[in-house]
Amino acid sequence: MKRLLPLLVSLYLGLTAPVQAETFTVGVELQPYMPYFSVQNGQYLGYGRDLLDAFAVHQGHTFVYQPLPVRRLLSDFLAGKVDFKFPDNPRWNADLKQGYVLHISQAAAPAVDGLLVKPQFLGQGKARIRRIGTQRGFTPWPYLPDIKAGNMILIQANQIDSLLAMALSDRVDAVYLNPQVVSHRLMASGAGSQALVFDPSLAYVDDHYFLSSIQHPEVIAEFDRFLAQETELIQALKKRHGIADPLSH
Repeated sequence: MKRLLPLLVSLYLGLTAPVQAETFTVGVELQPYMPYFSVQNGQYLGYGRDLLDAFAVHQGHTFVYQPLPVRRLLSDFLAGKVDFKFPDNPRWNADLKQGYVLHISQAAAPAVDGLLVKPQFLGQGKARIRRIGTQRGFTPWPYLPDIKAGNMILIQANQIDSLLAMALSDRVDAVYLNPQVVSHRLMASGAGSQALVFDPSLAYVDDHYFLSSIQHPEVIAEFDRFLAQETELIQALKKRHGIADPLSH
């Protein structure tokens, strides 16, 4: 027993020791998606940057952000070219992720996806909506049965601004996007934040964005503890960036 005791102690310390401070590469999306994130002059900005930086400082890590187009971000992440992916979601590209062991954090940011329409069409129901626009790679989950049945036509575009232009010119009847992101893009374009409005009477999804990793489950565990312990800091960051908590159905 005396011989076993030092071994047991060393095993315990190995299991409970904090992760050593390191430098990691975080793959992020190269697109304007404020208030959550954006890339300007090569710099990653927004709520995502502030949240991940706060965690890195808390743990003594250094995060280097690698902005990539959405499709390449996933492929580089699965190929191990970046250590983490943000944002991520277990439902996104689930077919392409098969065969990989992904470690997904607790919810890092609340996000709503739903239909936005011109103000004069607010509350008029689903029957008038024939053409839905969304960003390429997005899935309008609540409306998939209608799309598959041919009751709605799905139109996709690479850029959010292109979708908003389609909605404003009536080339689509509604866009399926994040209302906070749409409001920010409309303001930036000069159209005004109320040029398109979120219709809560139509089906929408309360969802979240997550941090994911294949190679570093120990850091994901650290991040989860950070999210649980630093709730006041996280709420302050949400308030600073205008990130609203999930809607109540």
